[in-house]
Amino acid sequence: MSAQWLGYLEAFLVLTLGLFNLLAQDWRRRVLAFAFQAIGVVLLCWQSLSLTLSLVKFIEGWMAAAILGTAMANVTSSLSPEDSQSSGVAPRMSLPFSVLVFRFATAILVGASVLGGVPYLMSVFNGIRYHQAFAILGLAAVGLLILSFRSSPFSIAIGLITILQAFEILLAVIEPSVMLNGLLAGVILGMAFLGAYLMFFERGQYSP
Repeated sequence: MSAQWLGYLEAFLVLTLGLFNLLAQDWRRRVLAFAFQAIGVVLLCWQSLSLTLSLVKFIEGWMAAAILGTAMANVTSSLSPEDSQSSGVAPRMSLPFSVLVFRFATAILVGASVLGGVPYLMSVFNGIRYHQAFAILGLAAVGLLILSFRSSPFSIAIGLITILQAFEILLAVIEPSVMLNGLLAGVILGMAFLGAYLMFFERGQYSP
């Protein structure tokens, strides 16, 4: 398989996992998809970064997934079923099929806009490849959709980190700086810790 087709496969993997996080309801599967999404981001950054910096992104992504997953596990295990439903952190919440269809249709429409913006992004930033530009715009769009359709602290943290992962790929191409990559890794971990804190804070509002 050529490097070009491998890049397309990586971009497709990352965006599919992001779309899964938009549609899925089981938080355990969402955490797993989020962790594998970080691997896809690493593979897309590896084409422009050194192996050391790419491994930093891998560690940061899996640490963020571990932080959010651990916090969600503690919150859901300590809440009663009624409080879990009212706080929005239930392990499984059934949604009408029409809601899922609407979210998926919105993602398709946004995806069409992303395809139109890829050539423009490539003209603005020299050296960026088509599949990287598609992954950057796609991840940013998926992150915004997650923030638009889901309101729990867990989902907000995933949505914000997904947007930041798009900037990670962009910075890997235009500015492969150790300082900037370290700063962005700190921001991503800070988002994960903030999401975990907000989950515990929300749980405290429902404690007896």
